[in-house]
Amino acid sequence: MNNKNFKTNENKNKESNSNEEVMVKNEVTIGTEVKKVAFVDGNRAINKNNVKKHVESLKEFGRNLVPLLYVDAADVDGYNLYDAMSNQQIGSEDYDHYIVILDGQHRYLAAIQLVESEDNEGFTLDDLRWQKVDLCGKSIQNILIEVNTRTQPWKGSDYIGGCFLNAPDNEVAQFAKSLTDQGISSKTVNKYIFLNGRFSWSAAMKDTTELDKADINRAKSIWKVVETFPDKIKKRSVIIDYIIEAGGRNHWEEELKRIKSISDKDKNSLSDEKVKDLPEAFKRIVDAV
Repeated sequence: MNNKNFKTNENKNKESNSNEEVMVKNEVTIGTEVKKVAFVDGNRAINKNNVKKHVESLKEFGRNLVPLLYVDAADVDGYNLYDAMSNQQIGSEDYDHYIVILDGQHRYLAAIQLVESEDNEGFTLDDLRWQKVDLCGKSIQNILIEVNTRTQPWKGSDYIGGCFLNAPDNEVAQFAKSLTDQGISSKTVNKYIFLNGRFSWSAAMKDTTELDKADINRAKSIWKVVETFPDKIKKRSVIIDYIIEAGGRNHWEEELKRIKSISDKDKNSLSDEKVKDLPEAFKRIVDAV
């Protein structure tokens, strides 16, 4: 789609008083229609560093060099859609008001961030380049996987999102995605689910029976205890690494019971430790139980 036909109402969102905050609405105008922008659940997780890089690119070139790819929300059937700015889930009754970005989430959020900044160098949402995707009878998950893997190689968390797209009702995919959404690495997620850091989520995307190798009940039991710890511990593999080494598949429940009995005071004390010292500090606390 030609960028000239894709205009925004950004100029309506700027206040004439330069001392007032610039507010950007999540709205774009396609032809004569005003549309809001949505993301599809299961597309790659937002990376703040990636957004930051795109902000710098937009400032340097004045536009996105690679067009944002989108479809009408009505074409995305069977998946949860979320407003790109509020992150609120969108009801199907509102689909007519939305387009969905298939590739370009980071670029769109970078554009919003740049427009709202004082150092926007005159950049507006009008400067974004867009292209509508013709699904050509293909499923939305196949299109998402294709455009994302071709434009930028996926990492582990992206493949987990892809598995969730292919099997949104699968308990293992749901659990894995819930952890990566909290910033936990795919390797650490693998340790919870398989007690092993190695697992091919790309293979599981093609064959969801690969997920049958998981022990989801064990994973959830361990995570239920881990999430009572401070974020500094929770987002790292300190606890699950200890369980794998000290308990393994046969005695993990015994070690988990000891970890569960750690006092809140001792849990919070770990926040003061340097990252490199966390494993040893955690072991000392468990040994003292």
